[in-house]
Amino acid sequence: MSPHRPGEIAGRILKEYGLVIMAVPLVLVFALLNPDFLTFDNLVSILEQNAALAIVAVGVTFTIIAGQFDLSPGSVAALSGVLLAVVLRASHSMASALAASLGVALACGLFNGVLLSYLGINSVIVTLAAMIWARGLALGITGGDSLPFTHPFVAFMNGRFILGLSPIIVVVVASYVIGWFMLNHTRLGRYTYALGGDVEATRQAGVNTDVTKLTLFLLSGFFVWLATAVTTARMSAGAPNAVYGLEFDAIVAVIIGGSSMMGGEGSIRKTVVGVIFLSILNNGLSTMGMRDSAFYLYKGVVILVALFFEVISRRALRSGTAREAAMSGGRSAT
Repeated sequence: MSPHRPGEIAGRILKEYGLVIMAVPLVLVFALLNPDFLTFDNLVSILEQNAALAIVAVGVTFTIIAGQFDLSPGSVAALSGVLLAVVLRASHSMASALAASLGVALACGLFNGVLLSYLGINSVIVTLAAMIWARGLALGITGGDSLPFTHPFVAFMNGRFILGLSPIIVVVVASYVIGWFMLNHTRLGRYTYALGGDVEATRQAGVNTDVTKLTLFLLSGFFVWLATAVTTARMSAGAPNAVYGLEFDAIVAVIIGGSSMMGGEGSIRKTVVGVIFLSILNNGLSTMGMRDSAFYLYKGVVILVALFFEVISRRALRSGTAREAAMSGGRSAT
């Protein structure tokens, strides 16, 4: 056995369970500071409060594995929510409102996908622009004001029916089931990993990489729509200022969960871990009654520590692989 083997094992442990290891003391601290933190009602509230983050993170997982970035989900969700409220207030039909909302979310995904796939513009630039213009359009439509509405859909989505869980949580679970199945059992999932690994090799293998990228951003639009439906139901309004920073939280959750920013590596399971960790952090800090400045300071520090764990684990694994390759080469030479 190599004398460096323990370091490699530690790297694997950190990679697989680093966030869990970090989450344990966080939960203990929050539970000590807030006796209600570990109650069933609060745990359900954590899931509901972070439902939009959890859903959007599924779409972000696909784009990051493919080596792309989508910075627009928060703004597109705000625009989609505003259109939902406008159509609902005009037609009094939730079906029409949801259809209009879906159309907007998919149109934004299609627009981004065409620009990056067929015009070759970097996904960061394309979606950064979308983050700006979509939010601006949402503000322009409403004049900066929220558009409240009443509908039985709101009561239904926020009610708790099965085991004390709301339909919002059912939507979250369904999103992960869909994402897991598509990533692991469809051609699109295989192409997603291939794109993140080597775009040129994927193209030479006969895969239409432009269509695949376009499809991934349409898929991202679909998950943004689901997040929109959940958010507007919770708020009973379409708000142009809703879910600010959602895209960044989603990207952070996917990355600290273990997906590689370079693409080609990641899974829905890892995203689940990252989302749970970030949801615990968001809820725990928000219930401590601290100012926004302290909230963001502590949140940023904890995220940096989580990223540090991820970097250390990757380096340990890479060094272990390199040593093993060198030793194999030495044995072959002898």
